[in-house]
Amino acid sequence: MLPIFPLQYVLLPGVPLPLHIFEPRYRQLIADVTDDGSECFGIVTLRRGNETDKDVLIATVGTVADIVEVEPHPDGRIDLLTVGTRRFRIVSVDTEAAYLRAEVEWLEEEFGKVDAVLLGDVRRTCRIYLTRLAGLGLRAEDDLSHDPLKLSYQVAAHLQLPLDERLRLLDQPTVAARLAAERDLLRREIALLSATRAIPVPARVIGSVFGAS
Repeated sequence: MLPIFPLQYVLLPGVPLPLHIFEPRYRQLIADVTDDGSECFGIVTLRRGNETDKDVLIATVGTVADIVEVEPHPDGRIDLLTVGTRRFRIVSVDTEAAYLRAEVEWLEEEFGKVDAVLLGDVRRTCRIYLTRLAGLGLRAEDDLSHDPLKLSYQVAAHLQLPLDERLRLLDQPTVAARLAAERDLLRREIALLSATRAIPVPARVIGSVFGAS
């Protein structure tokens, strides 16, 4: 079963996530996945509750976080650098252990109908969006991939969205569907930025994940 780490965050494949681990059960999680050699766990989005609650409502879709770097501290706290890799859907949840574990099914990355027009639209619109954000003082890397799958997750990471909308992007059935949804979201956000000249504040900024566990 896959160890589960609920967060008020949507981890996307290819996106790095630093974590500061201090709660005993999650320190045990890290010890377990280190001892068994898997060195990974699932990140799922909290729908209700917080990271320190046992009774929580979590999303059914998540992303595996592979551990890249580990820095233990003398008092037992752990700093981690992880990166999102593979998507999964939760089939069942085991709540008997100190931390949640889940039976999961792996979600394949089906491409669907990705054509040059869609790719060009998304790349062009995302660059306009990033330029607007830069004008408001928010800098972001604009070296967009030519690979449709990587591009779809890059754009999802750039978009300043509420958790539910970001989660819907993660859960899209095909790369083409994700890119088409992102094109619509980019156009919407560009219009909002033009009208208000304000940056939407995503939930992860309000409740930072870096000290949440």
